[in-house]
Amino acid sequence: MRSSGLLAATLVLGMSATTFATAVPKLKPMVLSASSGKLHPGEEKLFCYHKKAPAHGMEIGRLKITMPGTGGHHVIIARPYPGTLEWPAHECPLTLNFDAWEVIAQSQHPDFDWKLPPGVAVNLQPHQPLLIQTHYLSGSSKKTHKYLTKTELFPVDPKTVTAHAGALFLNDRSMVVPPHSESTATSRCMITGDGDQTRELKIIGINGHYHFRGHQFDAYRVNADGTRGELLYEYKGFDQPAFEQHSDNPIVLHKGEGIEWQCTYKNDTDKTFTYGPNAATQEHCILWGQYYPTDSVQEAIT
Repeated sequence: MRSSGLLAATLVLGMSATTFATAVPKLKPMVLSASSGKLHPGEEKLFCYHKKAPAHGMEIGRLKITMPGTGGHHVIIARPYPGTLEWPAHECPLTLNFDAWEVIAQSQHPDFDWKLPPGVAVNLQPHQPLLIQTHYLSGSSKKTHKYLTKTELFPVDPKTVTAHAGALFLNDRSMVVPPHSESTATSRCMITGDGDQTRELKIIGINGHYHFRGHQFDAYRVNADGTRGELLYEYKGFDQPAFEQHSDNPIVLHKGEGIEWQCTYKNDTDKTFTYGPNAATQEHCILWGQYYPTDSVQEAIT
């Protein structure tokens, strides 16, 4: 488990909460556009775009991602961990350096609309660097395509924020899919911590992720004694697993509890598929989601 934190903007700027609120003249959405690049038949492309938060910072209460066209694999919005700023090349490597970049949100479907519970927000610092990554595959299309994705950040009044949301990015890097088999990869993370650091967390969004061999994704509660608890998330199908919002009725993980997630694959080929970002030749088993409260204004568990 890894956490990262930044001091609140009010402390950084030496302003009171009231002064900070008045520094935001209007609560207007921020729109970040990012292209898929030109997709020729049979191509897979990833592009990274440099963006930044507004001058007054932002408390985000709703986040929408639109990924038009066909062949969209994902759109990611991320911010750097404190003390690191390593911009990837515009034509991205196949995977982000997740030791340097903290995922804020990601979508693997054409339309993503995440509304946080009242009083809960995702924090952006003034002028904070932001990265948008687009990932598209042209598939079997014989035409050349180019799409424009849109990420919309809807602010809320900072005076109404009582807790901040953090991102879960639980990544099983040891998964293997043997040839001519149906197999399951299982991993777990005790995300509420242990010892004196344990805390209660509320899950407000959860999403599985795998590539073309995956056909079922399950996530379970892990009880404090290490036994498996109830099913928290289930998706069946070769398409990308669905995003489930729990803003109205959060999943409560009590102190000492965690999450177990597993991916079931079907591989009819002679090839062994190992962990990696190439959707055509490698596989993933990732649980992504959001939780609150955080210990610091900006935080992620990876």
